[in-house]
Amino acid sequence: MRWSSAEQSRGSTLERQRDDCRRHASENEWSVVDELVDDGISAFKGQHASTGALGRFVAEVDAGRYPDGVVLLCEKLDRLSRQEPGKVFLWMMNLTEAGVTVATVDGSRRYSKGNFDMASIIEVVVKAQLSHEESEKKSQRLGAAWAAKRRRLNSGEKFVMTRRAPAWLDVVGSPPVFIPNSERAEIVRRIFEETVAGFGKAHIARNLNLDGVPPFGRAEAWHASYVQKILRNPAVIGELHLAQKARGGERMMTGEVILDYYPIVIDADLHRRAMLAMKERSRVSTGRGRRLVNLFSGLARCDACSSKMIFRSKGRKQRADGSWVNEDYLVCDGYQRGRGCQNRTHYNYTIWENGILDPIIFEALHEDHAASQSELRGNEIEIAQLERIWEVAKAKADSALRIAIETGRPEAQVAWTALTDEVDIASTKLEEARERLLALKHAPSKEEQWERINGLRASLHADDGDVRFEARSKVRSAIFALVTDLRFHGPDTVGVTMIVGNEWSVTIDYNDMLGGTEWIRGPIDPMS
Repeated sequence: MRWSSAEQSRGSTLERQRDDCRRHASENEWSVVDELVDDGISAFKGQHASTGALGRFVAEVDAGRYPDGVVLLCEKLDRLSRQEPGKVFLWMMNLTEAGVTVATVDGSRRYSKGNFDMASIIEVVVKAQLSHEESEKKSQRLGAAWAAKRRRLNSGEKFVMTRRAPAWLDVVGSPPVFIPNSERAEIVRRIFEETVAGFGKAHIARNLNLDGVPPFGRAEAWHASYVQKILRNPAVIGELHLAQKARGGERMMTGEVILDYYPIVIDADLHRRAMLAMKERSRVSTGRGRRLVNLFSGLARCDACSSKMIFRSKGRKQRADGSWVNEDYLVCDGYQRGRGCQNRTHYNYTIWENGILDPIIFEALHEDHAASQSELRGNEIEIAQLERIWEVAKAKADSALRIAIETGRPEAQVAWTALTDEVDIASTKLEEARERLLALKHAPSKEEQWERINGLRASLHADDGDVRFEARSKVRSAIFALVTDLRFHGPDTVGVTMIVGNEWSVTIDYNDMLGGTEWIRGPIDPMS
């Protein structure tokens, strides 16, 4: 039993084929030993014969599972294959030679070894030809219809291409339109906001389940894989990424992007920050029972040999006053592994985390906003949207240029010229938006900066694990966004140097008198 589309699976196709085949088997006193069901797999390219249930049956026949022979019963011959007649005939000959009798309900036909006379051969070939031609015409009609729809969308026409929609959208009315499902759209926003806050997909799924948030679709609970699917779906920012799928073939992306096809449920700036947060999470290091311990993993280097600085923990230690602390250190991996580095210094992690964070957080908070938060937020969203428009226009222009070079066709050259103009316009609008954002900012007082720094630092060591993890995730993202070089010096002179914001060189030293670190910064020497 086979059908080639998901739409057919929602109808009575399976029931009809199963009933017809079982009735025919009963009439012929055949015992049913197995049912082969290929759900939504096309026979046009023969995919089901190699990867589906039919393919597994053929492999079992080849392996000798049915030494006494077996009957393969189907509704019609085209349920087995819609390939070219020659391929169908050779496939059936090989199958019958292996001891299989192919039978069809339609016409009560049987094809087996020894009874493939000329009439049977002609019958198989003619039926295969008709089935193949029918599939070929259907494929061409569907392909032309979808191509016409893509051209309409690319020309700027707004319409619903298919009623299949993301889980947070409903399709209503005639002509149909997309309408956000308010409850589900809010869940999608929560997923993106928690991602920006530093939570991973497994943590987000757990939070949703603990809060009793109903999952989308037929699943009984939220899973990390589905959270990932939502985060990676460009439909949340309104984009439709076009693809093509030949009958029996794999779905292939065309590279075409339609902006504003879906209603936007995640603004471009939140989406951009979520993508950055996901990228940063790949760098996160954790310790047993302690999340995001080393904020500098993957960034810190030994100045003497350029090896990475690795995190080492000696466990918890009780102080004289009865309090407990974690004895954590950063040490040069080159020294630790005996690779010739002389920097044997073990840098107390707590002391140097505080010392390094002072100038980093100071720089991160150096610019504040004199305008209202809503005004700034609107400008940031506008910039993110314009960045995406520029990226799509640039990709289209590059594609048109490649086609113009490869084919030399004048229409491709004309398209490239028009698309290049779009790129220039998008670039100009983007620069203007960035200038407006800069005009909205002013520098606060040092007292205001340090008040905010101290508030954020307190959250880094909060008793609440979620609060602590969210704060450390945000700070880690800021570190990797601002710091391009972080070097640990030793053993003669112990200290740290780093480049912040590609503008400032920061030197951090340990002061024995203060019992802590102190730092100075200056502009980067362009000659160094």
